[in-house]
Parts: sequence; structure tokens; C-alpha cells
Amino acid sequence: MARAVRERELSAVELFDAHAARIAERDPLINALVLPRLEAAREEAIGADAALARGDAVGALHGVPFTAKDPIAVAGMRAPNGSKLLADHVSERDAEVIRRMRGAGAILLGKTNVSEFAAWWDSVNPLFGATANPHDRSRTAGGSSGGEAAALASGMSPLGLGSDLGGSIRNPCHFVGVFGLKPGRDTMPFAEHPPLPMSPGVRLMAVVGPMARFAGDLGLALGVLAPRTLPPERPARVAVFEEDGLQPVSRDCRAAVRRAATALGDAGYKVAEAAPPNPAEVRSAFDAMLGAELFGALPAFVAGREDELSPYIRDMIAAARGFEPDWAAYFTASAQLARLEVESDRWFEQHPVAVCPAAPEVAPPLGGAWSAEIDGVATRPGGKLTLATYASALGLPAACVPVMRSDAGLPVGVQLIGRRGSERTLLALAGELERRLGGWLRP
Repeated sequence: MARAVRERELSAVELFDAHAARIAERDPLINALVLPRLEAAREEAIGADAALARGDAVGALHGVPFTAKDPIAVAGMRAPNGSKLLADHVSERDAEVIRRMRGAGAILLGKTNVSEFAAWWDSVNPLFGATANPHDRSRTAGGSSGGEAAALASGMSPLGLGSDLGGSIRNPCHFVGVFGLKPGRDTMPFAEHPPLPMSPGVRLMAVVGPMARFAGDLGLALGVLAPRTLPPERPARVAVFEEDGLQPVSRDCRAAVRRAATALGDAGYKVAEAAPPNPAEVRSAFDAMLGAELFGALPAFVAGREDELSPYIRDMIAAARGFEPDWAAYFTASAQLARLEVESDRWFEQHPVAVCPAAPEVAPPLGGAWSAEIDGVATRPGGKLTLATYASALGLPAACVPVMRSDAGLPVGVQLIGRRGSERTLLALAGELERRLGGWLRP
């Protein structure tokens, strides 16, 4: 698209109009683009064509539409983060990631749906309602970047910005069959998500990242958002594992890992059965730090308006009632996480990339719950996204790659986790899997 606009094969206005038509056709069915700015975007497309006609220098994404998830700040736009409590919150300035996208000439179509406070795996909230999976509208599109993933999968947007604290890019990309990149710590500028606290754990673990239908588009976006990333390297070894021992994993998700491993082996990569160390300890430290930060901040913010919250946030607040953060335990968890990072980094020196499931099962029912059993094995207490939170807790880059469909026709992806600074290596492997396995799963 960027090339076609630059070379005047297609105008930015024509490109915008095509996406606006697709939005009009598809969004009423899935409810992804909840904060549109289509009139302003069309004016910007007219301006983009005028700049080309004048012979102005243009950026890498000149005239290309994009979308971003609700809480990412855009000057003059609401950023309610899926909550009635923030319904009138308007951002004063663009987040740095938005500024960089616009600086490269990209045109924002609007913002997409999330779970309330971007704090759940299903993009359902009291303000905008539910985002459906375009492959099966009875299923979730995931969360918290579920609106973004659904908009991309259904062709309403070619490129998106999501964010990921515990799987919020990788989980929805897996559920709807698109590509997503969770960059490593400090690769991208941080974007505040009110009312989540700007606290050490959130700052250590939360990142903004690109989402797209094609692996190469993630690389193009990464060049705009984080131009100093290291070039790709061919990993000496690719580790493969099907589970972390913390939750059962479905046959479909295991089969996707095996299919990806076979494809990489056929491409000449050395594939080994191995799993990174200490998953339970990493998850425990993750829970201890974020639990203290979120339970310490959210109850005061929502006090007196609990009846306006979504059920899962109400349950979270109820669980936090009377909670007093144990700061000694918090600092112990922080120190433990630092030690675990050292051990993990040593492991990733020997296994530069690991392939594993992005989530333990395919997309659950919309507005429902994770299965009580997965293939006859009872799920266990604690987070179901432990496979995704490993990379989050340790600040490692990770990507989600669509691989296959389940027998029910639902997308199944895999997760690639890499050592620090390996974002482009992960994208090169994602591109290899795309070529061999077909990539984007069209609804």
C-alpha cells in the first residue's frame, strides 16, 4: 500500500475510501472500531495526496491507514479504556508511538475496542459492548487488544497498534489468525493506559507493539516505531515446547507447535525439544508485583461507582477489598524476578528462539469463560495465559504467528519467544512460517 501510494498507482484517498467501505460493511457485525475518526482521516488522505503532488519528501507509511487500541493517547480524542468511569477522558497529546506513526505519514482511522481497563482476555466492556471474532461471532476476539485484532483480520485496517502486559497482543492474534509483535523491554516508547498505575512492575512488563495481517508489515512498522532494532540473525537452535506445566494445553494448540517446528526444521533450522527455566517462579513473581500495584491502586479509583464496572473488574475489586499490599513481599518478588532474568538470559543464549503455544486453547465463547477442562484435563487456579506472561515478566520479545485452523475452523497460532534484542530475528522466522504455512487466516 505504501509503495502504491508513493508511486502514484493508488491515491491515499482511494485507499482510505476502500477501508471506509470495508468498515461500513464489517464493523456492524463485529464491533471493533469503537472510536472512529473517518472524516478527519479522509481530510488527512487528501493532504497526503497533495503532498505527493507537490513533490514533498514522504515517510515510509505515507497515506497508509492504521488503527490503535482505545487507551493509546491521541490528541483531542477520548481514551476511556473501555470504562464508563473514563468515558469523558480526552487525551491532551499524542502518545509517542502515535506521533511516530503520523510522522511516517500513516493516517489514523480510529481506535479499537478493549476489555475494561485493558485488564482482561475478552474485549467486552460496559461502554462499547463486545467485539466478536470475525471467524465465528459466537467466539471472543480476545483481549485486551481484541478490537485491534478483529479489525485487522476482517480487513478494516491494514496495520494496528496494540499493547501487551500479559498476552494482550499475542492472545487476540492467536484467536483471530493475524500476526503480532510484543517487543522486548525498552524497545518501544511506553504509552500510559489510565487508570493503570505508572508503577515499576507495569513499566517493566507492559509494551506497545504492532499488529498486522502479514509478517513483513510488522517489520515495516517496527522500522518506524523502533528504528534502532538489531538486524536479524539466523538462530543456531530453535527450542520447542508444548506446555509450561502450569495449565493444560489443547490438542489443537499442541498440533500448531508441532506444525511450526516441522516447517522450521524443513527450512534448515536445528530444532530441539527444550523449555525455558522456572515458569512457575516467573509467574509467581509476576502475580505478586502486579497484584500489589493494581490492587493497591484500583479500589480507590472506582470507589462509589462499582455498579458501573464490568463483572470481571467488579470481581477483581471485590477480591481486593481490605487488601493491604505487602511491600516486603513485593520487593522480594522484584529481586526474585531479577535473578530469574539472569537464568533465563543464560538459557536463551543457548536457545535464541523458543516456539510454544500463545494460549492453552482456541477462542472461547464471547463474553464467557475459559474452559473448566481442556481436552478432559481440569484447568488450574491462576492465570490461563501463563505461556504468554513468561516473556512479559522477563521483558523478552515475543511474536504470535498464525499456523492452522482447528477442526471447528478457528485460528490457531504459535508464539515465538526470543532473547533480548531479537525482534527482527523473530520477524524473520515469522516470515518463514508465513511462506511455508500460509500466514493470515482469512475469515
